[in-house]
Amino acid sequence: MGLLTDTKLNSNLTTVPESVRNYLTVESGDRIEWFVEDGEVVVRKKVDEEAE
Repeated sequence: MGLLTDTKLNSNLTTVPESVRNYLTVESGDRIEWFVEDGEVVVRKKVDEEAE
C-alpha cells in the first residue's frame, strides 16, 4: 500500500484524513489501533471483539 495522504500534528493530536478513514471504513465513534512493526507505524481499525 502506498501513501494515501499526510497530516500535521496539533497539540499531540492528529486528524485521520478522509482518504484513510475511507480506506479503513471508519467513522465517528469507531476506534483505531496504532502499532509499530519492523520500524513502521501501522494504523488499523479496531475489531470489536464482542462482535466476533
